[in-house]
Amino acid sequence: MGKKIAKTRRLLAMAAGSALALAASAATAQALVIQLTPDASAASAPAGFLPAVQYAATFLQTVYDDPITINIDVGWGEIDGNPLRAADIGQSLTNQPASFNYAQVRAALIGDAKSPDDTQSTSTLPVADPTGGRAFQMSNGEAKALGLIGGNAPGTDGWVGFASTVSWTFDPNSRAVPGEYDLIGIALHELTEVMGRYGISQNGCGALICDSPIDLFRYSAPGTLAQDRVAGTYFSIDGGVTSINVFDGATGDFSDWFGNTFDAFNADATSGQVEPFSAGDATVMDVIGYDPVPLPEPAALTLLGTGLLALSGARRSRTLVKIFCALGARGLHLGR
Repeated sequence: MGKKIAKTRRLLAMAAGSALALAASAATAQALVIQLTPDASAASAPAGFLPAVQYAATFLQTVYDDPITINIDVGWGEIDGNPLRAADIGQSLTNQPASFNYAQVRAALIGDAKSPDDTQSTSTLPVADPTGGRAFQMSNGEAKALGLIGGNAPGTDGWVGFASTVSWTFDPNSRAVPGEYDLIGIALHELTEVMGRYGISQNGCGALICDSPIDLFRYSAPGTLAQDRVAGTYFSIDGGVTSINVFDGATGDFSDWFGNTFDAFNADATSGQVEPFSAGDATVMDVIGYDPVPLPEPAALTLLGTGLLALSGARRSRTLVKIFCALGARGLHLGR
């Protein structure tokens, strides 16, 4: 049986509700199913909690159309029956299948390529293993998306949990409330981790370093893949020539963004702030295995542009909740 891999993260955000409706009307198919199952703890949550998590899941189902089902349990003040760490406002815990090798991952990424970004990113993958033979680990959800395990394989693929000790806003029409955290935002962050948005140092290999698909697009310089956790690495789909965003290199999750601008996948959280699901966020989910629903241009601009134009040039404050990674087998979660 595969390992459970736990990660703790923080706030992110998505576009406004009107953009979600636009995207939904533009999609001709919605094959991706994110099946949410509330834990018993959710019975004590405020009334808006579960609808807000479902809103985030529906957004992801609307913009990606892989014919798979990802089964995720949802906890309030706990995750998989265990309390969240005192400093964390959100965590994810992920089931993984057995490890894969580079040749298997490369073939799966090439076979799954459907978008222009997929075509460009897979063109940078050499035939020879650039990792020196390291194993590859990934979430059940990502393995389903890449066709490495059955798309409707039963069982729990992951867990997400949200703190019951902070103030949240659950309203999709009121995401930036002073003193409150955006539940829809952090739900998007945690759900995409269960979908596979994590890599080196987060995938359960401990001192024995292994990779995940996202690490094949992690660069330290043009033409140079980053082979370890160091500051200044960046996400690129053209061999490191163009940096789409910079990965966090501090004590947070290494596959979050550093936070030069407000963004859904940043490593730090800020209360009272909506953080957009950006074009870079959409690209990373695309190239690690999720197939975007083609949108008419106005819908695409509305979906990804809401919140971006107003934030051009804004620099993000890196002050609040720092997110950490943990790993464990079954119920044992060991912090770094």
